[in-house]
Order: sequence, then structure tokens, then C-alpha cells
Amino acid sequence: MEIISQKHTTCRVCGHKELNPYLDLGRIPLANNLFNTQEEAINAPRLPLIVAWCENCGLSQLTEVVDGGQLFSHYTYRSCVNQGYVDHCRRMAVELKEKYVLNEDTRHLDIAGNDGTLLDEFRKKINHHVTNIDPAKNLCEISRGKRIPSISAFWGLRVANHFKDTCDLITATNVFAHLNNVTEFLEACKIALKPNGVIVIENPYWMETMEGNQFDQVYFEHMSYWSIKPMIALCQKVGLHLVDLSFQDIHGGTMRYEIRKQEGEKELTELYESNYWNNLSDYENWSSKVYWIKDQISQYLTAIANGKKVCAFAASAKGNTLLNFCGIGTDLIKFICDETPEKIGKYSPGTGIPIVGLQSIIDYQPDYVLILSWNFKDEIITKLRPLIPNAKYIVPIPTWQVI
Repeated sequence: MEIISQKHTTCRVCGHKELNPYLDLGRIPLANNLFNTQEEAINAPRLPLIVAWCENCGLSQLTEVVDGGQLFSHYTYRSCVNQGYVDHCRRMAVELKEKYVLNEDTRHLDIAGNDGTLLDEFRKKINHHVTNIDPAKNLCEISRGKRIPSISAFWGLRVANHFKDTCDLITATNVFAHLNNVTEFLEACKIALKPNGVIVIENPYWMETMEGNQFDQVYFEHMSYWSIKPMIALCQKVGLHLVDLSFQDIHGGTMRYEIRKQEGEKELTELYESNYWNNLSDYENWSSKVYWIKDQISQYLTAIANGKKVCAFAASAKGNTLLNFCGIGTDLIKFICDETPEKIGKYSPGTGIPIVGLQSIIDYQPDYVLILSWNFKDEIITKLRPLIPNAKYIVPIPTWQVI
């Protein structure tokens, strides 16, 4: 399978034409392209996975952009699989209901709503009008099964005109990193939004990602790595206003941005962020630290795997980055256990590690489990402990830990 991609050399927020590469993770396959045979997986097409920084607006972004249709038309990640995210959606519904006085008349559009998990939790709390927009046809089918009206399409100006001035609330969680044309995305939100409506965007907070050494957040589905300064610049470009923000613990550190057509009561500026990440040398120093961590992970895992039974849990996108970047394959990891039906029976891209269901890890009774979705480690360990009582758990990021 050939990867459709193009070089990216101009900042997608401010148009600055000089991007500074600082993190090179090597040639990596697409994270969510799973394969039917081990040979296909090992020989998966690869592209250079490089992050560059725009010194003008502060946005970090990949230097290679893969076609969105190839990435998202069929998607294997399901939001409902992670109870931690479900709980987060439930809390979000309660908080926004109170803050913006949402009621049964509220019209709520969730963009890239996946399998409808977020809208399902909101509807339980508010019982309002909901619509899911997601390009993945398989996920829209699941969402419709929850009686959530769902449209299989990429969000943009054409789709937005069907919702012109009708939306009280537009949510977009964990999608902004996936966008190439962020300007059109936000302009489309502006079209669909009522004059007094609100757009709520959540995305992993890049400053927290770097502070926590979470280099595995980098993969081709994540085209941009957001912080407050570039988000303010994008809102200003589109004629919208960032009126509030709040830090969320989900996904290793997430920022919630609340955006409206009217100005807020308080002015939000880049002063919220540390002055530490304002020079290219800061980013280059972090990159050097990432390479040191890579070596440590490889050495620790090689030492542990000597004579022991080792497997991994969660065939996640971030896990694919970690496995390929650190050179971890079937010589160290027997298999990856996962609970997503679409992933079971497939092989992980680049490494060829088989992906199996929960029964396999019960039968195997491993000595160690490498947790690839470390952001849900507590939930995973709680789930597995009764099933494999003698196993120890390896958490590779943000710091190597054996539990």
C-alpha cells in the first residue's frame, strides 16, 4: 500500500515559511494501519516522522502530511474502550451544562465524535439535540447504534453551511491535532455557531507533553502539536475569541479551549505559558533528551526480557511510535493484547507483533506487561490484576517504572 503524502514547509496557522525541525523519530509506518499478515506489517511503508517549530506563532507541526482520507476514512480507535475517557466526557457534560446553562433545547454538534461516546454522556445529562460528524463510516455506524444522528463526512465549509447559525455548542475533542487545514475547520465552526454559542476544543497540551517526555504522542495522525499561543493566533485570524481555558488531566495533559464570537470578560494571552519554550535551542535540548530516553527504554526492556515472558497491552497509536522508534519487536514482546474488536487478529505496523484478545494474556500469564497506553495505566492495571495476578507492569513514559 502506497502512502499518499506531501512535504509541509509553511506554518498552517500563520503562514510563516521557515519551519525549524527539531525532533526526528526516524522512518515510521502509519500508526493505525494494521495488517493481516506479519510479513505485510514488517514491510509496512514508512515516512520520516519529523516535528518542526514555527518561531513566529509557536506551533509545532510535522514536516510530512499524509492524506486525511487515507488516515481517517476507516478508523480502528474507539473512544468507549477507555473508561477514563468516558468518565472525562461525563464530567465535561456536567461542567459545561452548568457553565453555559445547557438544556433540552440546546443543539450540540460534536466534530470527529468517533463512536458517539461524548455525545452519549452529554445526552444522559442534558437530553438535548445532538449530531455526530465523523469521516469514519465504521464509527458512524456504531454511533447510530446508540441512536445518535451521525453524518460520515470530513468537517469543512460545505458541511457547516447545512448547520448555519444553528449550534449552541460545538465540541471537538482530540481532533485538532489531526487537521491540516485548521483555518477552514475553525471558519466552518464559526458558520455553524449561533451568535451566543460556544466552541469547546480539547487537545493534548504540547508544553505538558514535552515536560512529561511524551514523545510517543507524535505520529502521522497528529499533524500539529498545540499550545496556547498558536491557538490565540488562529482565533484572531478567523475572527473568533478565546474566552477561557482550563487544564485537564486526560491523555497525559490536555488543554480545554473555549471559543466564542464575542470577546470574553478577561484577556487571555501567551503569558499563561512559561518563557522556557521560546527558543529553538529549548526544543533541540528536549530532542536530545528523547534520544537518551529511547536508549534507556531499549536497555531496560532487553534486560527484563531475558528469560522472562513479556507482552504488551493496548495496540495504540502512541504505542506504535514507541515500539518502532525504540526498535522493540517480537524478540522482546510476544504479543500486544487489546480489547478493540477491529484490532484483534491483526499485526502491528513496522514491528509485526501480533495483536490478540484478552483471553490470550490470561492463557499466557506473563511475567511483565508493557503498558503502551500509559495514560490509562491505572485503569489497565486494575482490569488485568485479577486475571494475571503474578505479573508486573512496565510503564515506559513519562519515566520508566515497574509496578
